[in-house]
Amino acid sequence: MIQKDDIISEKGRVSIAKDVVVSIAAIAVTDIEGIVHARRGDKPFRHGEGMKRQIDVQVEEENVKINVQAMVIQGFPVHKVAKEVQTHVKTQVEKMTGLTVSGVNVDIQRLVQVEEAAAAPVEREVRKRS
Repeated sequence: MIQKDDIISEKGRVSIAKDVVVSIAAIAVTDIEGIVHARRGDKPFRHGEGMKRQIDVQVEEENVKINVQAMVIQGFPVHKVAKEVQTHVKTQVEKMTGLTVSGVNVDIQRLVQVEEAAAAPVEREVRKRS
């Protein structure tokens, strides 16, 4: 449980598990157009589940820092996709948890050919941000 970011009020205390923050961030990443959602050979899973192992959440005092590793489909502007990931992850995590996100670091690890991305067995279409 995230202890330093417990929300305490006159009604009691609310704790948000690190895995919850990871799940919210993973879903937010897969909302972005141009992000590859699965590696070749991955089994089908729900929206965002494949990204969870690519997300690391760190609690620093009263802030949350999120590190994202991702692959981008070739032809999409890498810097724009990365900035969209940063903005959308920060917005969604703060909106869904009430926690303060101090930073979202994005590490684009690879460009993937459109055909290679389409060969992934899950979420074959590229999702657009809602």
